[in-house]
Amino acid sequence: MTASAHIHPALVRKALDLAGEELRGHRVIGEIMIHGRSALVLHYSWVDDGNRIEADISLEGRHGIVRQTTVGAGRSVGLPNDWVEDVLPAAFGHGPSWPAGFPTGLYPSWERPGLRILSAPASLLVPMAFLASLRPMDDISYNDLEPAIRIAAQAGIKSARCLRRLVAPYLERKEKDDGDLARMIEKRLSQFEYALDRFGCGVVLRSKPKSLADVAAMTREDCDCFGPASGEFQQAFYLEKDRAARQTMLDPVPIPTGDPRDDAWLGAIGEHLAQRWGLEVPPWTQEAAFMGGHKPYFWPDETLARDIQIVETPPAFRRRLLFTFAEPLMIAKFPNDRKVRMPFWQ
Repeated sequence: MTASAHIHPALVRKALDLAGEELRGHRVIGEIMIHGRSALVLHYSWVDDGNRIEADISLEGRHGIVRQTTVGAGRSVGLPNDWVEDVLPAAFGHGPSWPAGFPTGLYPSWERPGLRILSAPASLLVPMAFLASLRPMDDISYNDLEPAIRIAAQAGIKSARCLRRLVAPYLERKEKDDGDLARMIEKRLSQFEYALDRFGCGVVLRSKPKSLADVAAMTREDCDCFGPASGEFQQAFYLEKDRAARQTMLDPVPIPTGDPRDDAWLGAIGEHLAQRWGLEVPPWTQEAAFMGGHKPYFWPDETLARDIQIVETPPAFRRRLLFTFAEPLMIAKFPNDRKVRMPFWQ
């Protein structure tokens, strides 16, 4: 246990009381969620137009009102500047807080709340961080989000698909009512996967797929494997120079993953690579299970790119209503001399 854990709890309580009182004056509810040795700071405000109340959730950067208020309150009673990240987690010990156990609660009092403190599981902390990320985050960087990203990964949330399942119950009504919000959600989900890779928290494959059948098998075991596994397969395909070897990478028949979109992508990848590299299109790619549904899917889902995607998408993807770009399987190992040059790219 660090030395900070031995600071008298009375100082921590006094700082929390002072911070809660000040935040009440700003008509803000501050929240500090503790998970292990990490502290996530949020603030909640609201608008009431007489018909319904809309909550506004923001993630706190270094200059946020809740963080500045709590740091200032701690300093006024003799706590160090980093007491929120250091001292407060230590006050919980090594496990979750118990009912009515310090420091869980509302400050300065349950009847007059301004600041809320709790020990939070990943199933709460990660959705709240995601909801807050939908707000403009001018002073928030990926480094500020790192604790939440690592907590998500430790809880097994290692893909945009998994994160979507977790946050969907909090977003269902708003996403249907607000198209701009729906697009922001897609953007943040994509950024989540980027952040996972950046901090080394993404999905780790147990082996490298040698065929699309292998990609399907890995995905059936773990649906989060589809993106990394298909990427590894494409890389191996581009590095292979022997025509017959490339054909054997496409021919094995995959067992459908059970996810219609993933299966459609499998069919499109197999058909497209065969067409682009002058190989025989595997018969399995034409089976109904790998032909997609009746609803178009755009990747990435950016409104400004939609017209270009509709124009550029190659045949194997178009016929499955998968709209992307002229080179949908572009990765670092893609041969530069084989890239499609569309007329308006000149």
